[in-house]
Amino acid sequence: MDAIASGKGRKPKPFMLSEAVVEADAVWDSSQGLAAEERKAGRNIKPKASKQPTAGERPSSAMPDFIAPQLCETLDRPPSGKGWIHEIKFDGYRIQMRVENSEVTLKTRKGLDWTKKWPAIASAASSLPDCIIDGEICALDENGAPDFAALQAALSEGKTDALVYFAFDLLFAGDEDLRELELTERKDKLATLLSDAGDDPLLRFVEHFETGGDAVLKSACRLSLEGIVSKQGKAPYRSGRSQTWAKSKCRTGHEVVIGAYAKTNGRFRSLLVGVNRGNHFVYVGRVGTGYGAKVLETLLPKLKKVEASKSPFTGIGAPEGSTDIVWLKPELVAEIEFAGWTADGQVRQAAFEGLREEKPAGEVEAETPASPVENEVPDPETAKPAPKRLRKGTKVDVMGVMISNPDKPLWPDAGDNQPVTKLDLAHYHEAVGAWLIDHIKGRPCSIIRTPDGIGGEQFFQRHAMPGTSNLLELVTVFGDKKPYLQIDRVEGLAAIAQIGGVELHPWNCEPNQPEVPGRLVFDLDPGPDVGFSTVVEAAREIRDRLEDLGLVSFCKTTGGKGLHVVTPLAVPKGKKISWDEAKGFAHDVCEQMALDNPERFLIKMAKNQRKGRIFLDYLRNDRMATAVAPLSPRARPGATVSMPLTWTQVRADLDPKRFTVRTVPDLLKKTAAWQDYCDGQRPLAQAIKRLEKLTKAVA
Repeated sequence: MDAIASGKGRKPKPFMLSEAVVEADAVWDSSQGLAAEERKAGRNIKPKASKQPTAGERPSSAMPDFIAPQLCETLDRPPSGKGWIHEIKFDGYRIQMRVENSEVTLKTRKGLDWTKKWPAIASAASSLPDCIIDGEICALDENGAPDFAALQAALSEGKTDALVYFAFDLLFAGDEDLRELELTERKDKLATLLSDAGDDPLLRFVEHFETGGDAVLKSACRLSLEGIVSKQGKAPYRSGRSQTWAKSKCRTGHEVVIGAYAKTNGRFRSLLVGVNRGNHFVYVGRVGTGYGAKVLETLLPKLKKVEASKSPFTGIGAPEGSTDIVWLKPELVAEIEFAGWTADGQVRQAAFEGLREEKPAGEVEAETPASPVENEVPDPETAKPAPKRLRKGTKVDVMGVMISNPDKPLWPDAGDNQPVTKLDLAHYHEAVGAWLIDHIKGRPCSIIRTPDGIGGEQFFQRHAMPGTSNLLELVTVFGDKKPYLQIDRVEGLAAIAQIGGVELHPWNCEPNQPEVPGRLVFDLDPGPDVGFSTVVEAAREIRDRLEDLGLVSFCKTTGGKGLHVVTPLAVPKGKKISWDEAKGFAHDVCEQMALDNPERFLIKMAKNQRKGRIFLDYLRNDRMATAVAPLSPRARPGATVSMPLTWTQVRADLDPKRFTVRTVPDLLKKTAAWQDYCDGQRPLAQAIKRLEKLTKAVA
C-alpha cells in the first residue's frame, strides 16, 4: 500500500496484481514510478505542449463554467470485453477543477462552488495552465489508501491541507474542447499537463490497468478498497450516465437518502433511509450505529434544517409515523456500510459512514455490489460478504471508536474454524450493546483483558489506568481510593474491545448505588463429572425455592459448564437491605438445598469435595463481588457467551456451546428471554422473613 501512495510500483508485480502482466504503472501518483519514467523517456504517450496564456493579452475563455460530470452504470462485475481500462474507485468527493489565468474553482457534481473548502488544493492547482479536470478529492490513511471517514473529519474540523486531488480526466486544455477525443488520449494529455506543472503531492494522476477487470477488482477487494471504475478506452466524454463508464464495488457499502430520524426520550437514535426506484422513494430500513459525539454534533443541525411535516417515503413498506419520528425532506445523501439485504429489500446491520453532500439525492438508486472473491456474482439478498483482509496499520471505526489491529485474533475460532478478531468483538458489542448495557450501566465493572488472545496472558482489571477512554466512567466507592471502571454507554463496549477486554464482570448493586444490592446471583458450578442435565435440574430447583419465597428468577448460561439463576431486587424507599443481609439470605437458600440433598450439592469451595456434586456459589452476592454479565463473551475456547434464557429453554438437551459471539446477535433477535426482567423486581426483606419462618417450621 505504501507503493500506491508514493508512486513506487514496479513490474512484474504492481501493487494489486500478483499474477497478471499489465502495461500501466500500479500507482495513483503521476510524478513517480514506472509510468512517470516512461513519460519522461517519451514512450507510450502523445505529449503536446499546453497552450499557455499571455498575461494581459488573453481574450475571454471558451471554457464553460461547469460541465455536468459523466456518471457510472453499476455492474455486478467488471466488463470483460476488449477496449476497457480499469481505475481505482476512490472513496472521496467527486470534484471538477477549473483553472483560468491561475484562478481555480473546485465544484461538486451538483455544480456547487466548494473552492473555499479546499484552499491547499486550489493553491496547488493555480500553477496549472488553463484547463478543466475531472477528479476526486480524498483523504489518505497511513497506508496511502482513501479513507472516507478521515475526509469527513477533515471537512468538519476545517483541516483539509493534507487532502489530495486525484485527476482522472481532462475535458478542456485552454480553449480546446477535448471531450470528443478518446479517453486514453485525454488521459495522456492530462498526464503531460500535470507532469509539466511540477511535482506537487496534492495533485496526482490516476493510472489505469488494461488487464482483465475481474483480476483488478479482486485485488482491490483484497486491499479493502472500495472497488474499481471500468471505462471504454476509445470513448468520448459524455455528461450524465452512460454505458461507457461502469463501477464495480467490493465493499458492502451503499449511498442512501435520509427520509427521517428517530428519537428515544428526546435523544437521537437512528436514521430512516431510502432509495429511488422508478417514481417512488422507497424505504430500505434504519441506520442505527456509527454516531459518535462528533458525528452527531455536525449531523443534527443539518437534519433540523430539512425537517418536514409529512413522510417522504412512498410505495409498499413505507414506515408509519409516530411521536418519535421526525420526517425530513429527502435531500441529504448518506454513505452507509451494511451486512447485506433482507428478503424484503431492507438493509441489515447498517452503520453510518458520513454525508455525501456533493451528490444529488435524485441519483441515489439501489445498487448491487460485486463480490469477486470466488469470481462469481452473489445474490445480495442471501450472500454473506467475504471477510475483509485489512491492511496493516488500518484502524476501523466502530461506534466512534477506532479499533487498532482489527484483525488480531482474540479467539482461535467460535466453533467455525474462523478466528474471532478484535473487530469481530467490537461488532458483536455493537449488535447486542443496546440489550447488554441495561444490565451493567451504573455499576462498577471489572474486565478480563486478553490483549494477545485467550491463549496469551490474561489479567483482571477493575481500576482505571492511564489512557482510559473517555467513553468509560470512573466511579469512587467507599474503602478504595482508586476509581473503578463503569460502562454506561454502548460506545464504551467498543472502547473495551479496543483494549482487548473480553469479559465483563459488573457488581450486582442497584445502579448508581454501590452500597445497595440490586440483584442476587446463584452460580451453579458443577464438578468435572456432573452432566449438564443435572445442572439444569438444580437451576429449576433454585427457581422453585425462590418462587416459594416470593422472588422472581431468571436464568442464563455462564459461558462455561454452569448456569446462573438471577433474581432482581426492588429497592425500598426507606431502609435499604445491606450486603451482609443479601449475602446471608443467598447462603441460607444454598445451605438448605445442600442439607436437603448433600449427595448432589455443597456450599464449600474445596475442590476435593466437589466430585459428582454441584457447588452452589452464593459468594457472588458480597459487596465487591462480581458475576459475568449477561451477553458477555468468555475467555474460553469457542468464544462462548453468557446467554440469557427463557425457562422453557432450560432443559436437559440445552447446549451452552451453541451460544457464541458469532451466533448470539441473530439468536437475540428471536428470543423473549429476560424481557420482563424489570417487572420481576421484588423486595428482599419480605423473602428473608419468609425464609426465617420456613426454617423455624422445619426445625
